[in-house]
Amino acid sequence: MYDPLAGRFDPTLSTRAVFTPADAPSLLYGTDMTEGVIAVEPAGSNGVVLYKRDGRNRTTTERRVTQPWLISSDPAAFAGKDDASIKELRGDHPYRFLVTFESWESYRNATSQGRPNNTSILGPPSQVTQYLVRSGLTLFKGMDFPELRRMQIDLETLSLDPNSEDAGIIMISLRQCNHEEVLILESTEADLLERFNRTLRALDPDVIEGHNVYRFDFPYLVDRARHTGVTLRLGRDGSMPRIVDGGRRQPSVFVNGRHVIDTYVQIQRFDVQGNLTRYGLKDVIRQLSLEREDRVFVDRASIAKMWRNGSRERETLAAYALDDVRDVDMLSRVIMPTEFYQTQMLPTTYQRSSTTGTGRKIDDLMLRSYLAAGHSLPRAQASRPYPGGYVELVQAGAFERVVKCDVESLYPSIMLAEHIAAQSDVLETFPLLLEDLTKRRIEAKRRVQSAKGEERATWQGLQGSFKILINSFYGYLGFARGSFNDYDAAERVTLEGQSLIQDVVRHLQDLGAEPIEVDTDGVYFSPPSNVQTPDEEEAFIHRISARLPEGIRLAHDGRFRHMLSLKQKTYALIDYEGSLALTGSALRSRALEQCFQQFIRDAARGFMEEDREAVKVMYFSVAEAIQKRTLSVHDISQWTMLKQETFNSRTRLKQLLESIPGRWRFGERVEVYEREDGTLGLAEDYAHDENTRALLKRLRDVADRFLPLFEDQAEFDATFPPIKLTTDLEQARRRGVVRQLGLF
Repeated sequence: MYDPLAGRFDPTLSTRAVFTPADAPSLLYGTDMTEGVIAVEPAGSNGVVLYKRDGRNRTTTERRVTQPWLISSDPAAFAGKDDASIKELRGDHPYRFLVTFESWESYRNATSQGRPNNTSILGPPSQVTQYLVRSGLTLFKGMDFPELRRMQIDLETLSLDPNSEDAGIIMISLRQCNHEEVLILESTEADLLERFNRTLRALDPDVIEGHNVYRFDFPYLVDRARHTGVTLRLGRDGSMPRIVDGGRRQPSVFVNGRHVIDTYVQIQRFDVQGNLTRYGLKDVIRQLSLEREDRVFVDRASIAKMWRNGSRERETLAAYALDDVRDVDMLSRVIMPTEFYQTQMLPTTYQRSSTTGTGRKIDDLMLRSYLAAGHSLPRAQASRPYPGGYVELVQAGAFERVVKCDVESLYPSIMLAEHIAAQSDVLETFPLLLEDLTKRRIEAKRRVQSAKGEERATWQGLQGSFKILINSFYGYLGFARGSFNDYDAAERVTLEGQSLIQDVVRHLQDLGAEPIEVDTDGVYFSPPSNVQTPDEEEAFIHRISARLPEGIRLAHDGRFRHMLSLKQKTYALIDYEGSLALTGSALRSRALEQCFQQFIRDAARGFMEEDREAVKVMYFSVAEAIQKRTLSVHDISQWTMLKQETFNSRTRLKQLLESIPGRWRFGERVEVYEREDGTLGLAEDYAHDENTRALLKRLRDVADRFLPLFEDQAEFDATFPPIKLTTDLEQARRRGVVRQLGLF
């Protein structure tokens, strides 16, 4: 543990042969119980500064001494150095030499050759992460999510390119708790940026949030500050934001003493089931049913014009800007608590936790535990394939009264019940963490049921955090870069899971149910006719659960009025409130134009409600709109994100962008459509020149996704005949009716 008086570390948590349940809290939350730490930043060559929240809600600082370190399998490279010391850790794993350095200069000099490809050393390269791993400190102990000072920001600009002739920031909207404000350009852009400087420092946020702030808002702010000669003193130490270009990956933005959270990135991590079709702020708010009735909307292309039109339209623009940050706040309150509560456990910052994969998080926990125990670490196994989960389409078609049962935490439950863990985990940290997390989640779920308001939200956030980490333990066994990965163990878990879910299918059939779709840990089925109500469904699933091994629990995971099953992992559902949900890339492709996405939704609903004639009418209606060019450009366009590879490849999109040079940036989203000559055009330049031939062919290709619902190709063609520009749609409709009657 860290000794703040001596400025040294004692890495020993336990010298026992294995950890015991009494060690579990320290393994999960670290050994340093300091509360109220909201950020940690480097401080010189051998220290860090802790930003802390005191009892009066003020931000205070504390400097602590630290030493850079690494764990090596080959100490010879560091032997004889005056500025490094080597200590042999216990155990027989290959990484058993703890090397500490007097300063970060010494550390960097010693590791500059071969890192990060040097396989003889382990340990995080970040000064802050090294400190957190070694000290056992974690952020936010003793705090709840609402106690964070979260500021949401959004820019309104005259152009998307900060370096164009007409570039400039005209408004900066911000929100923090009950403070809402729109800073409006009054004299000069430099004055606007200085007011933003003063406002942010006065409000002193712990977190700065925004939608697409990594790729747009912060780069734009920095570029305009450079252009106007303003120093953006946004850090708690008065420093400027630091932007790290991620190349093909997401760039990162760092502000000293504060965490920068991009909700555009976070919503993609949150949407693990792929339920959202678009990730723009307004799209996400609408899809999550968070939209407010009085919300102000403004077309992005109209902003510059509205600004120049004068005060009345500027007021509308300011209201729109304020609604943007309100939406970001609302979205953050939905998707960020799990990351906050994970940060209380992990040796990492809130910002890093929000962008780090779950395999790396488990690896960090294991590294901290073994280092705290003064124990050596194993070498990661070479990657190899192993079986996946059991997936089966039992039957295709449209079904009524469908129930889903789900084995709760299938793989973690198997790991606990069968005592499956990484063989190299000689301290038995892995099962202790998994069991402790499972107990904590059960308790948190129990508290959710009885709590209200903010207390309920806290327990909900905790149980969500525990669930994510629990479900990560199986994936970690197959994590190529995990020190304690174990492919034999991962395979054993998977095979046990396959056997278990197949047993569930057999039990369902034995009790008169009709399985429809099986996917790893869940089964959709039609219950027997004597099972009608939710309570009867619960009781039916409980009967099956009682047949399963001890420690394995089957739960009711949803009931639906209709289901449309097309192929493996491709289906549609309508619940008892009438809401439609689509699963599978064939039904949810974001690459599809809006008119085809809408057609899929309408057709799926029509097939489930057994109204094939209505589906046929939809098909011909879309075809007619394409033929007559009555669809809007937004119905036939696609949105795409500009990435580095966009400009490195020979594509139609690159040709379009090169024809309009000087206005594009990585991270921008552009709306394009296919023109009659096969080239792409910007939606804003639409001239009723879309490629109708290509759209008609695409319509037929989209309809092909419903082919499994038909007896044969002739029946399919009667509903969805190929259509060309010259096709007489009325005649085609009549021909389809004749085919369906068997007269053609």
